[in-house]
Amino acid sequence: MSMSILPFGLVCGAAASNAGLTTGQALAMSWVIFAGSAQIASTQLFAGGAPLLVILATATVINLRFLMYGASLAQGFGGLDRRWQAAIAYLLTDQAYALTIIRRSGSQRPAHLHWFYLGLAGATWVCWQLATIAGVLLGNLVPPSWSLDFIVPLTFIAMLVPLLGDRPMVLAAATGGGAAVLLLLPLQLNLIAAALLGVAAGMVAEKFGGGR
Repeated sequence: MSMSILPFGLVCGAAASNAGLTTGQALAMSWVIFAGSAQIASTQLFAGGAPLLVILATATVINLRFLMYGASLAQGFGGLDRRWQAAIAYLLTDQAYALTIIRRSGSQRPAHLHWFYLGLAGATWVCWQLATIAGVLLGNLVPPSWSLDFIVPLTFIAMLVPLLGDRPMVLAAATGGGAAVLLLLPLQLNLIAAALLGVAAGMVAEKFGGGR
């Protein structure tokens, strides 16, 4: 999975460079944010001249899913010290969360799940940073015919499908995806609305639907 995000990181780096960010700004964003979907959305909004508040709000809402990820992972990582928890929080990605949950839900729960997570998330971080650097420096050399931007939805689909094991997740995915397509709002505000609707639908289903 870490290798599969290389084209995604390349797209993010190239998008940041093409949006007018300097090399230092693009790399700093990758180090600080470390969230591909938020980086892509932010650079697209920046290139389109969106107000700063809209960019910040969009990135914040897109990253709200990490609150749910953290709450879910707390079942296995809650007993770790603060240094471990800080590292886990910083390295948290969709890929790391999905594969950790899949491994944790296996027939034999691993005794050292945090080391599995660290290896997976750490490798993902390294691959992402290298790919982002390559995208910033070499992105303009990639022919448009390669359509590397198509890797972005493919990556998320590959991560989403294994997680659709219960009704709340299915409802959240269907609601968020449907809203993103159907809502017609300026400045890509449909992304914010879709994310909020998806999160709300999943939480309501989890609370009143009893899970599966």
